[in-house]
Amino acid sequence: MRELATVASVVREARKRAGLSQRALAERARTAQSVIGRIEAGLSSPSIETLARVLDAAGFELKVELSPKARPDPVIEAYKHDVDRTLLRANLGKSVDERLRVNVEMLLFGNELRRAMRIAEQAE
Repeated sequence: MRELATVASVVREARKRAGLSQRALAERARTAQSVIGRIEAGLSSPSIETLARVLDAAGFELKVELSPKARPDPVIEAYKHDVDRTLLRANLGKSVDERLRVNVEMLLFGNELRRAMRIAEQAE
């Protein structure tokens, strides 16, 4: 997982990667050196416009992205409380071959059960 960057760290990194001093960046961004210093120290929360202007002055582009949140599936949510996580963990602890073998056995058992039910129905 990526670490969340602060405005201060983004401005500082952009300035350093551009090889600029705080004073040089401030001149390019048409602001005072103290403004850049306060931003880098985390003492100031610049507006998006100011941040974009400072980063542009350092030769970088500010990109802000809005991504939709994943919507929970109501069916899954309704049954979540009934899930036995210990069984899931135990099953995931098995090898792939073991899980396949168990699934094949369950399939064969289901087929036998259906066959037995048909025979029982015919006997009635």
